[in-house]
Amino acid sequence: MKSKFEMRRNGPLPTRTLAGLFLLGLVASMSAMATVTVNVNGNVATAVVELPDANTPTSTATVTIAFDSVTNLTPDSLNLTASLIDPGHPPPLPAQVSIDPAFPVLIEIEPTVALFRNGFESGQTGNGNLAFTNTYVFDIDTSNLQCASATSTYRLFKAEHGSDTFDDVTEDLFHGSVRARGRGGAFSRFVLVKDDRPQTLVGLPIIAPLKLTNLVLRLAAAPSVTGTLLTTLVGLLTQVTTDLTTLNINAALSDLDLFIAGINAASSSNAIANKWNADRSLTNDAGELLGLAQSLRFSLTLLKGDPVCTLPPVN
Repeated sequence: MKSKFEMRRNGPLPTRTLAGLFLLGLVASMSAMATVTVNVNGNVATAVVELPDANTPTSTATVTIAFDSVTNLTPDSLNLTASLIDPGHPPPLPAQVSIDPAFPVLIEIEPTVALFRNGFESGQTGNGNLAFTNTYVFDIDTSNLQCASATSTYRLFKAEHGSDTFDDVTEDLFHGSVRARGRGGAFSRFVLVKDDRPQTLVGLPIIAPLKLTNLVLRLAAAPSVTGTLLTTLVGLLTQVTTDLTTLNINAALSDLDLFIAGINAASSSNAIANKWNADRSLTNDAGELLGLAQSLRFSLTLLKGDPVCTLPPVN
């Protein structure tokens, strides 16, 4: 008489088992859809992304993440992945913002928590978790898209960890192939989009006030910003609001630069929380405020009339 194990092994597989094998196959095929090769050099990680895979890439990009200061940065600790998305059914985006079918790619950076220190990783410190101070600069360069116009609407959008809300974090846009850059103090998902929203409506700014509001709200929610520092920073953003309301864009840029300098100075003197850790036990107020402020600065330069698709910096 056959045991139950032998009957299952030699006979037809139960429906539940077949479903499980199907799901395993589906997961395996999905994981093979992208080839991501990551290299680390000091404080900089560079990833070559090829989709659907390296053998038949139709979407390619080079992603660079440069940290102000970082520990335990390895290709594995960064946990950078990429996937194709349906341009017709993208993640939640504002009205008049869309995914270009020529590059329907979602980049995710979700550093994992180290379960234990791996003694084989050179330079590993503390608990082994990826951690950084202040900001990282995220740069994505793809030849699938062309940045040939001084008024190009390509932008870098980001959703924070645990959120489906994507917002503009563009800090720079360089010419040739599209090369977009943004800054942040926390990780998650990034997409290149076409943002066809007007910068102004009947002469009044549209995008910049939205970014300014997000910056004001983030400052109000920063637990480490108190006392004289809070008073100073609130005063500067109030002045930026006045400048923007009166369309004094040069003054708005000057006051915003003072705000950015104030955050940097506070970070240097440890007067503001400025660290991020993969276990997400820390709140990086400095990094997130700087990311929002630099993206607002980009929008102010557009109101001033500065072109995009400029020459990229010399690395």
